[in-house]
Amino acid sequence: MTIHGERRTIEMRLSRARAWRWQFDLADRLAADPAVDLTIRFTDGPPLPAAFDMLRMLENCVFRLHGEHVCDRLDEAAFSRWTRTDPAQADLVRADLVLDFAPRASAGPGASRHIRVLYDNAPDEDVLLTSVLAHHAPALSVVDQAGHVLASARPAIENPLAMTSALDAVWSALLRLVLKVARRTDPRGEPIAPRQAATRPLTSPALASFGARTLARKLGNRLTRLSRTAQDWFVAWRRIDDTVRLARPAPGTRPEDYIRMACDAHRYYADPFLFEAGGAMHLFVEEFPFATGKGLISVATFTEGGLSPARPVLETDTHLSYPHVFAGDGEIWMIPETLQARTVELYRAERFPDRWTHETTLLADIEASDATVCRHGGLWWMFAATREWQGSNWDSLGVFFAERLKGPWHPHPDNPVLIDSHGARPAGQFFHHGGALWRPAQDCSENYGTGLSLCRIDRLDTGAVTQTVEAGVRLRGAGVTRGPHTFNRAGDIEVIDLLGSPDALRAGEPAR
Repeated sequence: MTIHGERRTIEMRLSRARAWRWQFDLADRLAADPAVDLTIRFTDGPPLPAAFDMLRMLENCVFRLHGEHVCDRLDEAAFSRWTRTDPAQADLVRADLVLDFAPRASAGPGASRHIRVLYDNAPDEDVLLTSVLAHHAPALSVVDQAGHVLASARPAIENPLAMTSALDAVWSALLRLVLKVARRTDPRGEPIAPRQAATRPLTSPALASFGARTLARKLGNRLTRLSRTAQDWFVAWRRIDDTVRLARPAPGTRPEDYIRMACDAHRYYADPFLFEAGGAMHLFVEEFPFATGKGLISVATFTEGGLSPARPVLETDTHLSYPHVFAGDGEIWMIPETLQARTVELYRAERFPDRWTHETTLLADIEASDATVCRHGGLWWMFAATREWQGSNWDSLGVFFAERLKGPWHPHPDNPVLIDSHGARPAGQFFHHGGALWRPAQDCSENYGTGLSLCRIDRLDTGAVTQTVEAGVRLRGAGVTRGPHTFNRAGDIEVIDLLGSPDALRAGEPAR
């Protein structure tokens, strides 16, 4: 990490009883910059209940959690390379930046900038720990000594049953957030009033109760899968007219207003994309055969009688999904998700719609999901859900830009531009409405594919990327429990995917 080429002194303040691996990783990243002099100072603070480590050991067995985790507790000696041995000398150093993670953060006279972390707007780490035990991901804020918010996030927790996984996700998001703030030389933020209300401390009984509930729910989930048919994702569509102005389901839309794409019991379909060519509308989907456990890309065609059976058009050695099909430079292209390969790949239609040739690798050595591109302001732009450390790609938005579609692609300097489980991960094509650029995003605030957020792009350039969530869409009932998860529209056809029971809606005609 380069901090604008200026030599700076950074001090991290940590609690001896609560020194975490995410803080070690942060220190390692900061110290890797030759322009940074890093110092770590330890303070005393409240210890963790003994049951915390016992629960960690239990989860390692139950969930088979191996290797290092960002929520591992570390000894003070692990930070020795950055620790000043002479406290009196440390007091004489005026740090340019203090990152205060001690339980009793205090600005003091020793820094020009002093920042700390708030969990749900409260300056208490126990708020995070007790929230996780309640299966809740607290909002994160990095604030300065005046209480101004410099950066914020609403992280996603993919596995709320495991405290370890939940803490890994939240602290991975916080690590990225703090690094963003540390890069800035002139941070500005909005004032808030931190909540000072007393919070319940973390206790051994609370940890024990969480462990018992986790075991019960894990067993219950397994019995549920054995005792009844599991829910799966499915694709649904409907015809629309010009009375639907904004590219989203209109108020009052019900699952019953859609027609379910026919599917047998050996697979599911998801991630629908539309493309019109040769006088016909084509529907591209992820096809996931249960026998192989690996996704491929299939296509169906709309006819006067409805929708033709889907047929495979692209399969590789790794899982494929999210077939983003679009036109550019006189060609038809596809960017399928290739997360397992840690790449973003570009395919060209050699013979549309059923023959695709690999053109080039757009991004390599990256965990990127649901990459979606558009042309704006003379550049190509790519939005993708990105994952780092042990965080989630449900909540992190990475943006990249290029002068040409084939690259080279450059990461936006403010990546991740957004950490928000309510509206980060892409969920379909960009579209224009009311003179503005819009995009659908996944709402994963309660679970994967909770619903959609319709986002207006307020600024998109190499200096900043900002958006406003203007509407949310959730469809429930008729056997549907989650979604929409993806949304696209072309011509007079609208497509979505939903999670539901095998008899949710009816295939081939609207449910009645």
